[in-house]
Amino acid sequence: SVGDADSTTNESSVGGGVLDLVFGFVKTKVAYQFSKLCAADILLLPDGGSAEAFAAATELDPDLSLRFLRAAVAIGLVTEGKDKVFAPTSLGRSIGSVDAPGRGIVLLEASPEYGLAWDNFDEVLKTGGIGWQLAHGVPRIYDSIGIDPPSGDEDAATVSPEFRETFYGGLRSWGGMEEDEILLGGSGVVRGLLAGLAPGAVVVDVGGGEGSFAGKMLAVRPDISVVLQEQAVTCSAARSNPALAPYAEDRLRVVERSFFDGIEETDGQLYVLKYILHNWGDDDCVRILSNVRVALEKALSKNNHASGSNGDARVLIIEHGPVESSPEIRLLDLHMAVLCGKGASERSTEEYSKLVEASGLTLHRAHPSKGGVYAMECGLPA
Repeated sequence: SVGDADSTTNESSVGGGVLDLVFGFVKTKVAYQFSKLCAADILLLPDGGSAEAFAAATELDPDLSLRFLRAAVAIGLVTEGKDKVFAPTSLGRSIGSVDAPGRGIVLLEASPEYGLAWDNFDEVLKTGGIGWQLAHGVPRIYDSIGIDPPSGDEDAATVSPEFRETFYGGLRSWGGMEEDEILLGGSGVVRGLLAGLAPGAVVVDVGGGEGSFAGKMLAVRPDISVVLQEQAVTCSAARSNPALAPYAEDRLRVVERSFFDGIEETDGQLYVLKYILHNWGDDDCVRILSNVRVALEKALSKNNHASGSNGDARVLIIEHGPVESSPEIRLLDLHMAVLCGKGASERSTEEYSKLVEASGLTLHRAHPSKGGVYAMECGLPA
C-alpha cells in the first residue's frame, strides 16, 4: 500500500541518517589523510591515477590504497573511472593540493592534537572542563605552541613541534578562505571603513595572528600602515610570514604585547578584532574591549580634540555567527567550548552588543557577510 511504501521510505531515510552520523568520523579521517598526503597532486601525476601508482608514490599498502580512494569517492573527493583510475574533484583539489586553500583547515581541525581534546568530551560535558587542558596539560592552545621543551627533553612538550606550523597554517587557511570576502564582499562595511581612512592612517590589528589579514589590508590600501599586536610566539610567526615580507617597517609594525595588558598604539583610526572575542568568556571580552576603548580615549586626550583626527576612530569586530544563523555555526560553537572552555562562544548580535556597552563603547551597526561571518562597527559614545 501507499502507507507501507511511505513507511519504508521513511525508515530508509532514518537509517541513512543514523549511518551518516556514526560514520562522520570516518569521513573526517579520510579527509585528513587526503590532505596530509596531498593526494590530489599525486593523482594528477602522469600515470598516477591508479591505486597501484598511488600506493607506490605514498608508500602505502596497495590494497588499503584502493579502499582509501574508494572511500574518498564516497565523500566527493575523487571520482573513479574505467579500469580503477581515480581523479580528484574540485573539492578534492581544494584540500588535497599542497597550496590548496582548504588544506590547512583540514590539517588543523582534524589534527590528532584537536582529536585528543575531543577524546575528553565526556568529561567536558560533565564538569565544564576544557578539553585542550585535559588532553595537553595547559588551558590554551597558545600555551602549548608557546612552550619550547628543555633541550634534550622533547617529551616535556605538550604538543609536537610540528603542531605549531599546523596551527598557524590552519589560521592562514581559514584566512585565505574568508578574508577576501570580508574585505571586498558582503555588505561592504569593512571595505567602506578602509576606503574612508585618510592617507597615512594607522590600523591596529589587535590579536592579528600571523598577519594574513594585516597583509591584505595593506594591499587594499597602499597608503596606510598597520600595527599588529600579538603575544611573542605569534609575533615570531608574523615576522616569518612570507606574505608580509614586502612591507617595510614604516607600513607594518609588529608589537609584542598581550591585549589583556593594554593596547600599545593609541593613534589608530581603526582597531580590528577578527575572531578574537569568540575565544573568551564575557568578562575577558569586556576586558579586551575596555583596553581598546582606553586606547581611543588616550588618542582623543593627546590630540586635545584639536584636529578631530581620532574623534571618529572606530573599532571593528569580525566574528562568525550569530550562533542562530546556521547549523555549522552551532557546531563551531560547541567546538570552541571543547577547545577553549565553556566561556568561548559564538554569540548573537545582541550578546555582543551587551559586551560592547559594558566596555564603555557603542555598537553603531552590525552587518552580515557571506559564509556566516558578520562585522560590527563600534566607537566611543557621542
